[in-house]
Amino acid sequence: MADFTGRYFAANSVFLNMLGYTESELYQLTFVDVTYEEDREINRNWVRELVEGKRRHFEIEKRYRRKDGTLVWVRNNVALVPGMDAVEPFWFGIVEDITEHKRVEGELRAFLENSPNPIFLKDRHGRYLYVNKEFKRALRVSEAQIKNKRDDEVFSEEQAAGFQTNDRDVLEAGVPMEFEEVAVQEDGQHTSIVHKFPLFNAEGEIYALGGIATDITDRTRAEKELLILKDELARVSRLTTVGELTASIAHEINQPLTAVTNNSNACLRLLADHNLEAGVLRRALEEIVAGAARASAVITQIRAFIKKAPTEKDKLEINEVIQEVLTLISRELYENGVLLERQSAKDLPLVMGDRVQVQQVLLNLMVNGIEAMAAVKNRPRLLSVQTQVNESGNILVAIRDSGTGLGLDTDRVFTPFFTTKANGMGMGLAISRSLVEGHGGQLWAERNCSQGAVFYFTLPAATEVRYDERSRCLCNR
Repeated sequence: MADFTGRYFAANSVFLNMLGYTESELYQLTFVDVTYEEDREINRNWVRELVEGKRRHFEIEKRYRRKDGTLVWVRNNVALVPGMDAVEPFWFGIVEDITEHKRVEGELRAFLENSPNPIFLKDRHGRYLYVNKEFKRALRVSEAQIKNKRDDEVFSEEQAAGFQTNDRDVLEAGVPMEFEEVAVQEDGQHTSIVHKFPLFNAEGEIYALGGIATDITDRTRAEKELLILKDELARVSRLTTVGELTASIAHEINQPLTAVTNNSNACLRLLADHNLEAGVLRRALEEIVAGAARASAVITQIRAFIKKAPTEKDKLEINEVIQEVLTLISRELYENGVLLERQSAKDLPLVMGDRVQVQQVLLNLMVNGIEAMAAVKNRPRLLSVQTQVNESGNILVAIRDSGTGLGLDTDRVFTPFFTTKANGMGMGLAISRSLVEGHGGQLWAERNCSQGAVFYFTLPAATEVRYDERSRCLCNR
């Protein structure tokens, strides 16, 4: 306690020990004397309001200077007790040592300020209570621009709306959530993964919302560049495969062109003989048109297979795609003495996929199977292609051969640059697995129960898909 002038006249032992004074020493001092010089002005302001009757008491955090010169942080609850009769007004205060609390608070603030991640704290109404140094740097804002402001007072309308919608989701759900948010800056768009979480008081009520962001702009850019490189590598692999199938492709084009030539010559002979019977000429011309269409279809398929184009996923009938690939390798099957066995399930669900990429996987697996049987002399060379729906509702494709088979480590064949071919790149199966996984499926190999190997891959059946723009996730419905 202190008199109206601020001079102490009573104190308990805890307060005396805190400051290091004896009673007689303390009673010669005022509370201004023991207050740290830099904190005296704010102390005077509070005292003035109490004397003027604007407040009945106040709570203040400040520093005392001990007798030995060191500082102690305190939380001071002070009231001015009015005088009565012969008793003059006096000051009554309860002091709490918060030095340790301030030390921990300082360390926590240093941790937050030096974090490489933007960190923020908002009240329930979306006003920023705290943002760290990295937040201000990343979003190009100053303390004055953002403190106690809402997103719509700082950022563009569209950007603020996205931030606030995500905040509401967290506050309504009362659980931590993760979002992908985009901030538009002078140097372009910055994409971040933001973890937002509610803060609860002692009564279990949400009083604030915190957030920690991780900038993934560079990672996103690198992933896009990697996808481009992967597409380029896949195209190189397709070109290599087409180069290996030159004879088959030429055969597939020559057959209809030969029919076109033969029928054209027949028409010329009929004209020379003045045999203009309409039915005969019509049949010859129809066969010319059909042959030209078949040759055009083969060329169109090859062009689509090797051209440089972005991935385009559409609903595909897997048996139809398999037939397209078998058409390309029909000559290879014939020249290598390979028997083809088809086991195609009827009424299969459609798959959502890129036709060229699915063709590439099938072509690579089938050509590998044909090449694996080149050394087989004592048994039939059999290539089996089977389709069915597995227990998960996905489309399962199995390609079996009766070749030399695989070693014990069947997964090793998918390692990039691993090859058993003298002139192989060792990338075909690695690329095929990547393409299948890009479609949400799996590709694996097993040793055939008799001879050779079997390669399986799955593709999810096409379902209705909706895109959640806010959380940037695909959800099957």
